[in-house]
Amino acid sequence: MRKILFIISWSLLLISCEKEKIVEVEKEYKWKSHPDFQYNDIVQMNSYATKERLFFLGFSSFSSLVPDSISHPDSPFGGNVAHYDNWYDQPSEKKLPICADYFISYNPINGWVAFIPTMNPVTSETSVSINMKLIDSTYAYFDFLHFSSGECISINEQEQALIPYVSIVDSKAVLKLALVDIKAEFTYNVKLDTIKTKILSITDDYQNDVIALESIGDYFFLTTNSKVYRVDNLGNIENVLGTRLNKIIESSGTLYGFGRDNIYISSNNGLTWNIGYSVQYDYSLLNYTKIDNKIIGYRYGQLWEISVSDTGIIAKELDNDGLNGVSITSVSKFDEKVYLSTLSGVYYKLEDDFFDYKIEK
Repeated sequence: MRKILFIISWSLLLISCEKEKIVEVEKEYKWKSHPDFQYNDIVQMNSYATKERLFFLGFSSFSSLVPDSISHPDSPFGGNVAHYDNWYDQPSEKKLPICADYFISYNPINGWVAFIPTMNPVTSETSVSINMKLIDSTYAYFDFLHFSSGECISINEQEQALIPYVSIVDSKAVLKLALVDIKAEFTYNVKLDTIKTKILSITDDYQNDVIALESIGDYFFLTTNSKVYRVDNLGNIENVLGTRLNKIIESSGTLYGFGRDNIYISSNNGLTWNIGYSVQYDYSLLNYTKIDNKIIGYRYGQLWEISVSDTGIIAKELDNDGLNGVSITSVSKFDEKVYLSTLSGVYYKLEDDFFDYKIEK
């Protein structure tokens, strides 16, 4: 009898436990992870959007994405994303640039730089490459930034590329810049052809390290150890500031440069600069882009909307639900969504929700 009662009691206990079992529901994040960027395609260093396509450049692949409503012509499974193998695995600590017509790949050992058509990234006959050792016999190595500081090669609005490198002249390190003109022939195979390459030298003493490199409007801006240089599309170079600017951004036609403790302001395309106001050094650590003509700063898994003027600067943090532990490398808008390339895949969010501010809990 006792045995029967024990069995009944044990059965009732099991039924009770079963009723109290908690079913966990997986949290749905606001930033979604794109399922087509995994495995060999998970590390993504940069992105660039045209009206028709969104391009991604990763550690070992180049990817092309079309709107959700159509299939990519190069996708083997009928999806809207196509992946192509890079000719060489790129160093994961470098952020190489993309523009509408081409992207860049390089070999850090032999000084080789390739310009590869975005619309035909697999046919070697349609790309073009240069060998820095053949262009400049004093070439020693590329002076490329870490990805956290921005793109290591800059491309301007005319699709010229500015490549920084160091040469050894009379046992002295000299910072040089290769300004490369690229012509895209819009034929069936989208062939690229180099028009000319011009070598520029930074001859000032102790200015042989690249701190920042970017293109704004018609000019390139190069920051070295303690000076800022402006380069135009003809290769004319001039020292425009005798102090270091870690980042330069543009707002309403005015340039703002972040020094260590102050912001510098230029109203004439960076030809002359005036000291503005004190600013936190944290602004120098952000990377910047524009979405809907608004300045976006980003670092690690955080994003901010930046408002800057001659009298002050304001940063409002944007909602980053779902980005915990990721490291953002670029931000692009395409097909009514905002996409993030990161070291751990691609994330996206509807454009209408992108400017939602983060709510502190």
